[in-house]
Amino acid sequence: MNKQQLLDTIQNESREWEQFLGQVGEERMELPGATGKWSFKDVVAHLSTWQSNSLERLQAARYDMTPSAHFWPAGWDEENDHDLQKINNWIYEENCDRTLRDVLNESRQHFRELSELVRGFSDEQLFDPNRFVWMEGKPLADLVSFSHFHEEHEPTLRQWLASQPTTVQRDGCSQV
Repeated sequence: MNKQQLLDTIQNESREWEQFLGQVGEERMELPGATGKWSFKDVVAHLSTWQSNSLERLQAARYDMTPSAHFWPAGWDEENDHDLQKINNWIYEENCDRTLRDVLNESRQHFRELSELVRGFSDEQLFDPNRFVWMEGKPLADLVSFSHFHEEHEPTLRQWLASQPTTVQRDGCSQV
């Protein structure tokens, strides 16, 4: 893969994400139960927060700095399963009262920021696994990943979506 292919991947993922948002429809996005007790909006906020972590790391790399070790509350390690559950609960609590519009706007902004940041790197910076010591032998391009969504959330969300009626009742009115 090279930088242009990575940019194409980001663009394709953004387009597919917008199509998926359209399939779900805003009228269903705040209904509980999309993933456990979480609504679709909660999942979007969850994904956006993880994406923010990656964006922060890319921004640090852009200025040849080491990213902050404390994206999450101090002492929590995303590699530790127990801490991972605490992180996910923290993400939920931090975002559950945000508006749908705010959550969706942030999600869309992240795609734009990701493209902009990637454009600022050379192929060598993106793909040399030894370029950034703090990446521990992985290329910076590994931070541009959509597998969290595709592997951990998309199947459940698609199953939930398939079980939803095509018409949603709100305040006594039907919405298609």
